[in-house]
Amino acid sequence: MTSPAVFDLDDEATRQVRGHDHWHPDIPAVAEVITGGSVRLECPGREIGAGVLLCGPLVVVGAEPGDVVVVDVLGVGRSGGLRDAGGHPGIIGCAPSAPVAVPGDARDRDVGGCRIARLTAGARVLLPVRVPGAKLSAGDLHFPERGSIGCDGAGRAGWIDLRVHLTRRGTERFGVTGPMLMPSPC
Repeated sequence: MTSPAVFDLDDEATRQVRGHDHWHPDIPAVAEVITGGSVRLECPGREIGAGVLLCGPLVVVGAEPGDVVVVDVLGVGRSGGLRDAGGHPGIIGCAPSAPVAVPGDARDRDVGGCRIARLTAGARVLLPVRVPGAKLSAGDLHFPERGSIGCDGAGRAGWIDLRVHLTRRGTERFGVTGPMLMPSPC
């Protein structure tokens, strides 16, 4: 299995990272991102019927339980660099306070399943922080056929560019208790 990679879009540094197939607060982070920082996650594909493979987790520097991580999707593309306007992750989220399987046992309050609310370029997701560092992961990329409303099948290999911001005490200040998915208005 090929390891996904994380790229810091600001300095072009490349770091190899491993993927993970479940949510757990003790999975070690593979990289860090600061508030306002941008990252590229290179996500491998999967066979039909195989489990979801997530890229990450990324530590959001300074994130503490009760904060909210605001993630803007900057772009999604297929392997080889080709941008795809309809591409989106199937799942995105921060580590829960207790172990969770992916995707069947994922609790709505912990993980943002994005099959309905497509998080294409221009979309935003608000994720409550449950563990120090947040431990943000994304993956299971989908690229629907032109004109199709569905995106069944296996997650495809590709990349997703994200910008991450941290809102202190966001769960208290704004009442964000679970993932809030805001698809692109376009």
